Amino acid sequence: MKKFASFLLGAVAGCAAGFLAGSLLVSDEQVDDVKNKIKDNDKLQDLKKKYDNGTEIVKNQLASFPKNVEDDSELKDFDDIVIDDSNKDDDDSENAEESVNDLNNAEKDDTDAASTSEKPQA
Repeated sequence: MKKFASFLLGAVAGCAAGFLAGSLLVSDEQVDDVKNKIKDNDKLQDLKKKYDNGTEIVKNQLASFPKNVEDDSELKDFDDIVIDDSNKDDDDSENAEESVNDLNNAEKDDTDAASTSEKPQA
């Protein structure tokens, strides 16, 4: 912990010294010259335009995504929907009985497997 505190103190002192040295050593005229050179550079201006266009495209794409649903009252309405296929003309009573039997057998298999796994082996 002592090493971390020393590192943190050194980092803060270094940043402060660098900022102070930069502000004292670099004159305002030099800063203005650099800003003017950047403004006059065509390549940098083209890059800036491309960057701005790219960010606009990304913003538009992100805006097209659906927003998160904060109010779920609309979703709760779907809980009331019941799919009713009782109007089918097919008589699948035999198929339905087989399905019920399969489900009953599956439940019995599950309970049998659970009861045998809980019993200690002798």
